[in-house]
Order: sequence, then C-alpha cells, then structure tokens
Amino acid sequence: MFAAILIALVSTNIFAWFMKKDIRIKMPDGVPPAVANSFAALIPGAVIVLLWGAIYAGLAATPMASIHGILQLVLGGPLSAFGGSLAGAIVVSIITSLFWFIGVHGGNVTGAIMSPIWLGLMAENAKVYSQNADATMPHIVTQPFMDLFVYLGGGATIGLVAAMVLTAKSKEFKTLAKLITPPGLFNINEPTMFGTPVVLNVYLLIPFIFVPVINAIIAYVTMATGIVHATVGVVIPWTMPPIISGFLATGSHISGAVLQIGLFVLDTLLYIPFFKLVDRQRQMLEGETLADETSEEKAFEGQSVEA
Repeated sequence: MFAAILIALVSTNIFAWFMKKDIRIKMPDGVPPAVANSFAALIPGAVIVLLWGAIYAGLAATPMASIHGILQLVLGGPLSAFGGSLAGAIVVSIITSLFWFIGVHGGNVTGAIMSPIWLGLMAENAKVYSQNADATMPHIVTQPFMDLFVYLGGGATIGLVAAMVLTAKSKEFKTLAKLITPPGLFNINEPTMFGTPVVLNVYLLIPFIFVPVINAIIAYVTMATGIVHATVGVVIPWTMPPIISGFLATGSHISGAVLQIGLFVLDTLLYIPFFKLVDRQRQMLEGETLADETSEEKAFEGQSVEA
C-alpha cells in the first residue's frame, strides 16, 4: 500500500509537470474536449509507464527484486525493531494519548503505521507457538500486547471508570459511571473519553498519558523475565473483556489474567486522586447551580406574593 501511494504521488507530479510545460499532443480547435484531453495525456502517460517499467526491470535484476524489497530494507527493518521494543511501545502509547487528548482518535492514527508491524510480530509468535507450545516467544510487543495489556480497557481508561464508580460524589458522575462501565468492560472507551470528558481535560492529562506507559513497562518486564507468559499469537478480538482476554492471549496461562487484574488495580489507584479533583469541581458547579435555582424560586415566590 505504501509503495502504491508513493508511485501515485510521483506519477501525478510527473503528469502535472508535463501539463505545466505544455508538452502534449495538441488537437485542432474543432476537436471535442474529451478527445483532445485523451491525446494530451498520451505523452506524459507514455513517459510514466516507460519510467516505472524501466525501474521495475532494473530492480528485478537486483537482489531487492522490487520496490517492496527496498521499502522493506529501508523502512520495514527499522520500524519492526522500533515497534517490537519497549521504547517503541512507550513512545507510541504517549503519542496515542496526546492525539486522544486533542480529540483525534489516537488509536486510528498510530495504528495505521504500527498495526502491520505488531501483527507481523504476532504472526511470528504464532508460528513458533504452533511448532512448540513450550518455546519462548520471540517477541513481547505484539498487537495483543498493546490492545489487551497496555491499552487495558481501551486507552487504559478502565482505571478511570473504576475510580468513578468507587469515588464519585457528584450526581453527574454517579450517573455517568453507570453508563460508561458496560462499554468500558469491552474496551470501548469513547463514552469515557467524551462523557467525562478526558478530551481537553488538563486535570486528567497526567494519568491519561502515564498509565499506559506504566502498563507497558510492567507488562514488558514481567513477560521478558518469564513471570508472565508472552502473547502467543492467538487472535483475540480487542473487545474481549479483561481477565478472559489475558488468559487466552497468553496461551491459556493464568499469569496473563493475573497481570491484567494487577494492572487494573494499579490503574484505578493512579486515577483516583486525579479524578477526585474533577469530581470536586463538578460538585461545586452542581452546588452553584442548585443555589441559583433556589434563588430564582424564592424570587418567583416573592413576586407571586406581591401580586
């Protein structure tokens, strides 16, 4: 896909250059525009076809074989090394959170680049696991690792949901907690992101950025040391609830479920103090609203008595 996009960009620029330089076959004025445009495209079209044909033939005679081989060497290797590392997982999780904070779906932005890499690493784990279930997995950072452990609950916001359920005192958050809990259990975090909101909420920015980072570090270290079994390449839907997903993703090892439970508890504890600040502000707003409504009612009653 990347190669196709690259070739399309180069080809259109070549075509535009020919048009700007007016290098084309010109037809008499009486020729219909549709026919004239067809002839005008012949020269740049022929140049583009010959150019890519020559490049294709030249690459076929080299060990690279094609443009895909070059891209794999130039981009594939470094991106795979970056995406499969703890540093890569941390950087991507931070970028994802920052995009979410400004209202952009961070998972879609970073996933477009990183998901092919993580899926490829997951496939390599699956190949090793299919040959020997007791073998050490070659990769720790994979798509299930990110979806089910780093982004636990969807963007690692299940801790915020739990913090809201446990500590909310304002009427608004008590009601919201009931609405966001069911989707949160299935890793759907949009109601939490826009209902709380987390988007553009500076009071929740610190935990929203650092909770997935902490999840990544803990999950990576425990899997690298063998305390928790690494993901085995089993395809787990990202909407699978925690505990069950951790158990299945690690090849039916209870350690995966235990890790998710530990991360859930930790995420909740990290979110509680920050959520209390937001909840306290919401209580103050509700108190002011109630006071204003009471004043309006008294004023209305006074006017009624005078009348």
